[in-house]
Amino acid sequence: MPDNSSPKILLITLEPIGAQMAGPAIRCLELGKQLAKRFKVTLFSPYKPKEIPSFENCDLQFALKKSDLLKLAKQHDILIIQANVLKQYPQLVSLGKYLVVDLYDPFLFNIHLQYANHPPSIASASFRLMHKLLEKHMLSADFTICASERQRDYWLGRFCALGRINPALHNFDPSLRKLIDVVPFGLPEKSPIDQGQGPSTLFPQIQPQDPILLWAGGIWDWLDPLTIIKAVGRLKDQVPNIRLVFMGRVSPNPQVQVMSMSHQAEELAKQLNLLDKNVFFAPKWISYEERADFLLQAKIGVSAHFDLPETRFSFRTRLLDYFWSNLPIVTTLGDELATVIEANGAGFAVNYQDVNEWTRVMSNLLTNQDLYNRCQEGSKKLAQVFSWNLAVVPLFNYCENPYHLPAYSKVTMPSLIERAFSIYHRGGKKMIFDRTKQMLREILFS
Repeated sequence: MPDNSSPKILLITLEPIGAQMAGPAIRCLELGKQLAKRFKVTLFSPYKPKEIPSFENCDLQFALKKSDLLKLAKQHDILIIQANVLKQYPQLVSLGKYLVVDLYDPFLFNIHLQYANHPPSIASASFRLMHKLLEKHMLSADFTICASERQRDYWLGRFCALGRINPALHNFDPSLRKLIDVVPFGLPEKSPIDQGQGPSTLFPQIQPQDPILLWAGGIWDWLDPLTIIKAVGRLKDQVPNIRLVFMGRVSPNPQVQVMSMSHQAEELAKQLNLLDKNVFFAPKWISYEERADFLLQAKIGVSAHFDLPETRFSFRTRLLDYFWSNLPIVTTLGDELATVIEANGAGFAVNYQDVNEWTRVMSNLLTNQDLYNRCQEGSKKLAQVFSWNLAVVPLFNYCENPYHLPAYSKVTMPSLIERAFSIYHRGGKKMIFDRTKQMLREILFS
């Protein structure tokens, strides 16, 4: 339990926290619940839900005015923010608090897809804005976290390019774990419970015994629901009662519009005469609590994406829910979790946009009970690996002993005097003399 000597922690997300939550809000909430076992924790969202949820040991605050959040932040010691928060609340940097930035979403790759159909000037402006915003977060942070070791490699490259990994920081911590460490998504400690309000309740066309393929997250422009819809179109002759259910179409964040890929998916289902027969789109975002009903009534968990840089560095958070409910999984190769799924026999990772392979693999899972059972066991095994109490450890350790990183200064070319002093320090007068002769020779004979 928290005591008066513990640092006070404020977690800030720009997403709604409540019954309906997308990944960033879920992450904020679950990390907060874990930290609240030891620290005094407050969660902040600018959106006030109709019914304010109650979370054990966590205080939940909402404010639409910037001054309200700044007042709240001054009352805390450690601020944990997601990598878009400083756009709306840049003053947080100047408060002198310990600042943790959550970089679990490499969102710059997504910008190109979101604005692909916009005029180039608009796409360029949006990219430049988000690029500079991300840079501000990275250079202001005392500690950063990401979702996987592969992501950490990516962020270390960006930190290096920004000049943040300088000699002072290297001397502070050669491992650079004090700069950025891995805090993946996790799973609840308790197993999911079916309350009986799943797909067959939402859609009268679906019968309880129908094999359901479940798409558990949102339909974003960097994902590929089209290939799965086409595969269902082929499978329906073999399995007439096959159902593909999309749980998230309209984001719970009112600032996030329904994306182009969502419209494309619905249109394709219409063209193939599958809509509301074999393919179903939930009219609203399924709540965090209700998701268990959908997961437990599903037969297979599915997720697909394209061959993009975003894929390589992504962490498909809703795949973990498939582990939680012990579902066999079919996904696309290329990301880190796809590798984990195949290595643990929890399912299959097929090639990008390969309708034939999707059709074959799903058919095998639906008709081969031994194969299905083995994948269930693999998924169950992974559920024991991804838990919030294990995931939070590096963040917990930082909050136990917070620190400020060595100051950052913009990288500039050294002056002639600085270069000469460096040469002298390394080799004395002889090296100065040799380097001067070399420079003169290059000038005279260039």
